Formats: sequence, C-alpha cells, structure tokens
Amino acid sequence: MKDPYLESEWTELCDHLRRCAVAISRNADQKSKFLRQAEEFATQAAPDHYHVLLERTAAASKLAVGWQKARAAGFAHDEEMIDEASDESFPASDPPTYSHAHA
Repeated sequence: MKDPYLESEWTELCDHLRRCAVAISRNADQKSKFLRQAEEFATQAAPDHYHVLLERTAAASKLAVGWQKARAAGFAHDEEMIDEASDESFPASDPPTYSHAHA
C-alpha cells in the first residue's frame, strides 16, 4: 500500500534537489552534471517507510554538499567567491559604508 504522505514528501524532496542543482552550479557543465545526478537520485521508487525517507533525505543532503564543494573548488581564492556572491546580490544589497575616520 502506497502512503500518499510519503509519496508527496518524496516528490517534494526530488524537486528541491533539482532546484539545488541549478542554484549551486556555476556554469552550464556543472548544471548539466548536477541535474543528471539529481535525476538519477529521483529515479528511485518512492520510499515505503518513513525511516527510508529520512535516509534518502540524508543522501540528498550529502549530494548537495558535494555539489557545493565542487563549486567552491572552482574558485582560486575565497575572495573570488565573495566577489561573485556580492555581484549576484547586486543591487539588493546595501553598499558598503565608507568613512574617513579610523577606529
């Protein structure tokens, strides 16, 4: 007997993993690779027990963390990552404060 709640949660988890794949990727190649991995993950049958859903949620998290590490490895320095994040947030972020005074 299929549990509608588990199937709904499974579908939501797979959709969320796909969105993460797109959001985390830095370029078209990474996006393609990450989406392919997300689709492979989603081909599993919906879990039939809640503990299986929790295990799959942990596996999805591990996959997304791996994507984040792969993305970060593409930056030569932390400053590049900060610059990119700043560029992506513009103009939503406030400009840095500037003062002639020193603390």
